[in-house]
Amino acid sequence: MIEFVPVNEENFKDVIHLEIAEKQKYFVAPNVHSLAECYLYRNNNDVFPYAIQDGNKVVGFLLLDIDEDEKEIMIWRMMIGKQYQGKGHGRATIRKVIQMSKEKNKYTVLIADYVKGNEVMGNLLRSEGFRDYSFNKEDNEYVLHYELK
Repeated sequence: MIEFVPVNEENFKDVIHLEIAEKQKYFVAPNVHSLAECYLYRNNNDVFPYAIQDGNKVVGFLLLDIDEDEKEIMIWRMMIGKQYQGKGHGRATIRKVIQMSKEKNKYTVLIADYVKGNEVMGNLLRSEGFRDYSFNKEDNEYVLHYELK
């Protein structure tokens, strides 16, 4: 069973040392880059970085961006370490984010995107109920929505 633990002094090294396969590096920014972006936006109080843990082991990283005004939650970044892929952690993460978003009962849509070519992520999102919304040419990303209400 996975859990989301806020990135903190105890787990941040595990988070930044997670790696993905060489062929996946085009699809997601390094976790240290994501944490630097969190620092840049820290005063907005809308960006939340989590270690994805299976028991006591950090298996991935999740970055959520919450827009209270628009009533939207965005999966800004999600990655599972290469040695933990293929074990259901990605699917469990998506399901848990959906569940948490629904339980808060104040958001209307959950947004996720993926870089063109990362069909594994696209198929995972669609299989969990996300629907195609748009294509962002600037970032070369497909944007998908999951309607919460």
